[in-house]
Amino acid sequence: MTTHPPLLIACCPGRTVAAVKAQLVRAAEAGADLGEVRLDRFSPDERQRLESLFPAPIPLVATLRSRTEGGEGPDAFHERAPLLEYAARLPFRFLDLERARDGALLEAPEPGPGLTASLIVSSHVAESVSIEEVCRLLELPRPLGAIAKVVLPCDFGRMWAELLPQLSPVGAFEPYVLHTTGPTGPLSRAWARRLGMFAVYGALPASTPSADIDTVEPAQLPVDRLRRYEDHGGMGHLFAVVGHPIQHSRSPDIHSFWFEKEKRNGLYLALDMANAEYLVASVGPLASGGFRGLNVTHPWKQMALRLASRVTPAAELAGCANTLTFDEGGVSAENTDVAAVRRRLSELKESGAWDESPVVVLGSGGAARSALAAATTLGSRGIVVARRAEAAAGLVKQYGSTVGVGSDLTPARLVIHATPAGREGAPNLDLPWAGAIGPSTHVLDFVYAPIHPFLRRRAEEQGASYEDGSRLLVYQAAESYALWWGSAPSASLQEAALREVLCAE
Repeated sequence: MTTHPPLLIACCPGRTVAAVKAQLVRAAEAGADLGEVRLDRFSPDERQRLESLFPAPIPLVATLRSRTEGGEGPDAFHERAPLLEYAARLPFRFLDLERARDGALLEAPEPGPGLTASLIVSSHVAESVSIEEVCRLLELPRPLGAIAKVVLPCDFGRMWAELLPQLSPVGAFEPYVLHTTGPTGPLSRAWARRLGMFAVYGALPASTPSADIDTVEPAQLPVDRLRRYEDHGGMGHLFAVVGHPIQHSRSPDIHSFWFEKEKRNGLYLALDMANAEYLVASVGPLASGGFRGLNVTHPWKQMALRLASRVTPAAELAGCANTLTFDEGGVSAENTDVAAVRRRLSELKESGAWDESPVVVLGSGGAARSALAAATTLGSRGIVVARRAEAAAGLVKQYGSTVGVGSDLTPARLVIHATPAGREGAPNLDLPWAGAIGPSTHVLDFVYAPIHPFLRRRAEEQGASYEDGSRLLVYQAAESYALWWGSAPSASLQEAALREVLCAE
């Protein structure tokens, strides 16, 4: 079993030497141990300028990823060999060789004077490759001091049933790197120390918490977050937001921002679970693998409630859960959306934007249930506008609401949009909602930073006020944070997350 933290390798995907030099500075400042230079992304002219990378602020890994293994470099050995031999004469700390294409270099005699790089022997395998073959690749003979690296596509079913059992006991294949791509990719990287890996590959840090991270592999985690986690021992609490799709989620940014500010030993991931069976099967392995809790988003909030051994009153009232907490007593389900909406409605009431009149709720899913539950606790009732009559009738019965019919809708003081519409890839809002918005209406949108801001446009046309879901997101995140850490971030930190992470007012 490994007794040292894994080395953190920051992938620097720039296409010019100048760009990579700037990225290496960012990587070093974020605490990366090494920087990976992707030679396959360089033009032939830029490759001739590799010497100007040195001296570098951190040791470097030279990688020439072939097209077959997901890169942009050549596949043929006669094209690869001169480039790799040139890189080997420069002071790179590691040289990445592909086992399937660079075998002749692996079998070459010991390097001569000036050839000082150690080797990473990598294999990017197809989804059809068996886990037994993956393990064989990790165990194959390699030059002295070389590191075996395997990257494979892997979903959650395969992770739990096949891959993890083969990696027990921890560290059985040390020194090695095994990273997965696809939905389990962030998890394999977060568990690098637990699984005894020599290194973990991470993305460059964002220039600000809300900026896009430049990466060649979506599964990579920002190296600055990995560094903080590893500096706290690398075996602290893990958290994730789960749903499908999940790429849009800003929960990792918000919680990571608070972890940094409060010096918490935690790492927060986004895990895309495409079906309910994955979520059901994942609870046990995640709970036993260091996870303290999960945020659950569309479409698994109702499923999350059924996974719990304990359910809070708010989750029971809403009929769904967006937060699961793991402890020795089992799994607790909470709905922090209810508290977030209730808090925001109270603020709107105090500001005069809402007068406790009936709230028009667009949708019938988990977010709509949370909104109706919150309004009920404040003594208001809802008017449900939903695509499915049966779902709307169920909400009306549970929350004492009424069904909103498009031709009868009149402008309300408060409209809450509780569907994914407006988010990238989400269907249009196929509801007769427009009549509910007038000059005195305040529109509260669960969707934050919508790609298709149709609600904002309608509100502006009618002289109404509008806010996206940024504040609701921060409020519910603060409630989850309090469950997991014992106290919520301060009001000033919550406002800071709005400004600095979500770029919202």
